[in-house]
Amino acid sequence: MKINEKLIEIQSVGIVILTVITVVFSYLSVIFKDKPKYSADNLKIDVNKADQLTLEKVPYIGENTAILIIQDRQIRGYYKSIEELKWIRNYDKAKEYLKLQE
Repeated sequence: MKINEKLIEIQSVGIVILTVITVVFSYLSVIFKDKPKYSADNLKIDVNKADQLTLEKVPYIGENTAILIIQDRQIRGYYKSIEELKWIRNYDKAKEYLKLQE
């Protein structure tokens, strides 16, 4: 019986250690996020020239929206007005971070 109790104790400690490691790595991934967000005060992205990664850095524009913007731009050509992007989700929030080449 003492062997079973010792095995259970070792397994319990192992589970606790794995749980702690998982939590720590999850927390670190939140702290050290790879793509910093731009702020409207210091940068506006040119929608007609931005690639997917640049568009993804804009607040309220994720990976899928960035891909759709690029596909739409390839089909219809360059945007002449930011208003042409009204179809994107969260347009009202994202438009302050977007511009067209002047």
